Amino acid sequence: MLNAPSVSDIEVPKNYTDALAFADNMAEQLRMAGLLQRDFLPSQLPDTSRLHWAAIFLPAEWVSGDIYDVVRLDERHIGFYVADVVGHGMPAALLTMFLKQALVMRQTTGDSYRIFSPAEVMKNLNLAMTGQKLSGYQFATCCYCLLNIDTLRLTYARAGHPYPILVRSQQPQQLEIQGSLLGIFEQAEFPQQTVQLQSGDKLLLYSDGAERFIGGFSDQTGFEFCDGFLEVKDLPIAQMFDNFNTLAQSRKVAPSEVDDITVVGLEIV
Repeated sequence: MLNAPSVSDIEVPKNYTDALAFADNMAEQLRMAGLLQRDFLPSQLPDTSRLHWAAIFLPAEWVSGDIYDVVRLDERHIGFYVADVVGHGMPAALLTMFLKQALVMRQTTGDSYRIFSPAEVMKNLNLAMTGQKLSGYQFATCCYCLLNIDTLRLTYARAGHPYPILVRSQQPQQLEIQGSLLGIFEQAEFPQQTVQLQSGDKLLLYSDGAERFIGGFSDQTGFEFCDGFLEVKDLPIAQMFDNFNTLAQSRKVAPSEVDDITVVGLEIV
């Protein structure tokens, strides 16, 4: 069996020219890794005359520790999620590829299939992570939703992730539900809840990097939505996300606070 190279086996550049070439090569590899990671994201969202979707994916570096997907499971159901590996950069990005493959929404057997409930999706994903015995105490958060597009009933479960946000009428609300982090406790259970959506509703899933322009928790008042979010919450979902995207890319943050930003939004027209 071949052994992985140690740090001492890596050839260190011996002069300024070699160092520049080494840095350029590493930057190109990271750029290609970022492009490859984007290939795992949905190329097209399942818009209909009744359902409008939008998404933002902004890595903190070349690659992201976030991943999302929106999948048409059959004629009546759409499954969608946002997952966030703790940390960012290449180690986190590598684990997102595992999450993408391990998060199974339906099982096909012969000519029949079964759609997994959100509670099952989270439980199975957690078992897959704990079964890998990952080094470095890697863990992740996730929120998974299953939408019946005929009845507009939304069932959801979460694993340590920011709560989904339902935007309806005047005041947005968090859809609070329990659920521990993924990859820590093998026997963890993930409850699920159901909410009835209706025309005009918007639903948002997001990673914690987006909290600074959506809302945050205060010890005095609990969770509060940002003024900027409240100003755009009633816009059509595409326009709302255009505003988010501009705000996220223009706001200056300290290097220690830089984080991956991912948001997935659904609007019932």
